[in-house]
Amino acid sequence: MKKILLRLSALLFVATVGLVGCSTGDTSESGEVAPSESITETENTDVSAQQLEFQQELIASGMTLEDAGALIEATGYTWRVGSIDGQEQVVTMDYRMDRLTLSTQDNIVIDATWG
Repeated sequence: MKKILLRLSALLFVATVGLVGCSTGDTSESGEVAPSESITETENTDVSAQQLEFQQELIASGMTLEDAGALIEATGYTWRVGSIDGQEQVVTMDYRMDRLTLSTQDNIVIDATWG
């Protein structure tokens, strides 16, 4: 009986400490957790100025997927399609600085990201 009481006391202690730890977060009156800092888009410093210029020109050109793919390959880069007409495609999570992930709308490239 003494062992059971000791175990229950230990369990109650752990549960109480856990609840106290959870309650010390920054919450609003509604109970929602307030963000600790604002989230800002970070600049990708792995991409060269030449790559950024190529990316911007590619998007602005209004090329078809086939033409964009041919240009990307002729420039020495690789590519894949990440979104077709707003439908996200399955892609790997590997990070390659020589690859553009393209988004298309009606077979026209509308966005491209490096990596």
